[in-house]
Amino acid sequence: MIRLLLAWLLLLAGPAAADEFRPAYLQITQRDATTYDILWKLPAIDEDRTLRLAPAFPAEAVTIVPPRMGFAAGTGVLRWRIAVPGGLDGKAIGFPDLSVTRIDVLVRLVRADGTEQLDRVLPGAPHFVARAAPGRFAVAKTYLRLGIEHILGGYDHLLFVLALFLLVPGLRRLIGTVTAFTLAHSITLVLATLGLLRVQGRR
Repeated sequence: MIRLLLAWLLLLAGPAAADEFRPAYLQITQRDATTYDILWKLPAIDEDRTLRLAPAFPAEAVTIVPPRMGFAAGTGVLRWRIAVPGGLDGKAIGFPDLSVTRIDVLVRLVRADGTEQLDRVLPGAPHFVARAAPGRFAVAKTYLRLGIEHILGGYDHLLFVLALFLLVPGLRRLIGTVTAFTLAHSITLVLATLGLLRVQGRR
């Protein structure tokens, strides 16, 4: 009975496809009290066009190294440098066209002291606020939340979790298996978004 149910669910899932999660990615690396290097990655439409989306820094921000544009692996990559009087802490970075593009933005702020802030910006609240350096637990919590939200947002993931419920015996082993899957998915999701992990698709 269980095998029959699993076969039926797999038929509903349709052909297997690559897991699609292509958010925009903004990395802000602090050089000193007021200077920041900016890395902006955006999904490309074709070989020389990207989605129409750009971060809006505070009005007092000044560009001191102009943007340089490039394309790699279906992504537009922009790099430049800005100066923000008084620094970014407590200030907001907006994404005015986020509701139009309907994608998420993963924002990573790397401070000069080595601490980091990571947030996921959604169309319903299209801004990122730089705040006092969070602890490691806060960053890990953000990574885990990204993985959980991504799993719950895809029917293929939900079918996989349901299969675990049907196949893994014992509540303790089931909880351990689901937790391991979620943690592993969180890690690979972040590595792929940061460009540290690339898997070539079928051509």
